[in-house]
Amino acid sequence: GQACRFVQLAISRRKVLGYLNGAVVPYGRSQSMVKERCAEWQQPCNDPSVEASGMALATWDVARSCLREILEGAASPEGPGSVPLSNVKRLFRSRFHVELSETMLGHAKLSDLLQDARFSDICMVRLEGHGYTVVQQTRPACSSPISLAASLPPPPLPAAPGRGGIAPSGPG
Repeated sequence: GQACRFVQLAISRRKVLGYLNGAVVPYGRSQSMVKERCAEWQQPCNDPSVEASGMALATWDVARSCLREILEGAASPEGPGSVPLSNVKRLFRSRFHVELSETMLGHAKLSDLLQDARFSDICMVRLEGHGYTVVQQTRPACSSPISLAASLPPPPLPAAPGRGGIAPSGPG
């Protein structure tokens, strides 16, 4: 049990170990390391299936537009649209014939990409019982509270003692 925990910590927290093709390898040879480098260079990772598809890679504008459409299509009168994180890339390919590459947009993980500030008006990522879900961001009906006080004139200035009028505002 402790050995498994040690290996898990070495993979998840310390970046000593990682995975490559299902095997545990030194982190420097892992898929996570490759993705981090690709993200730093804002390049798609070499994936033969993506290259063979010939699909265009999503830009920020395309990614935002497609994700907004996916979530709007999943919305219902009962609540905002949501899709499992694991389905997002497949939906980009099947509905829009576009490949979503998180590394090309500067992130090593899809969940990090979708939590980028540039998606904050479109979605949020939530951990739910069965995994991560991408949830449509709902906008409040009114961005500021309604107040009648803002439309009222300012109160009159108090009279200065002994003058019976309004105190002067400066040297006179």
